[in-house]
Amino acid sequence: MASLSTDIKGNVTKVQVEVMLVLDEDSGQYVAYCPVLELSSYGDTEAEAQQAFEEALSFFATDTARRGTLDQLLLALGWRLTKKPATIYEPPRFPMELLNQPARTRRMITKEVLLPA
Repeated sequence: MASLSTDIKGNVTKVQVEVMLVLDEDSGQYVAYCPVLELSSYGDTEAEAQQAFEEALSFFATDTARRGTLDQLLLALGWRLTKKPATIYEPPRFPMELLNQPARTRRMITKEVLLPA
């Protein structure tokens, strides 16, 4: 399950998301895909796909923090902002059609990245 942490000012400081690793049988490549952030990467092995995804996630975090667009982007991707004692973002549901597609190799992993405050 995805989650976000915020600082006292409401700035997002940490995000944890689920990533699906799938072997694409047509290309023989492993694909790492995170639908709640619309990020993906690929590699010849699971490890390469995970490493490429970590790089994409790091770039995503750095770029959105630098531009100040993370809040807008999350809302555009279907996240809901709820205000309680602290700012909380709720991610959209993981698309079940992705989980129901046939694949010889599929595995879910959770990734966490610290965002610049």
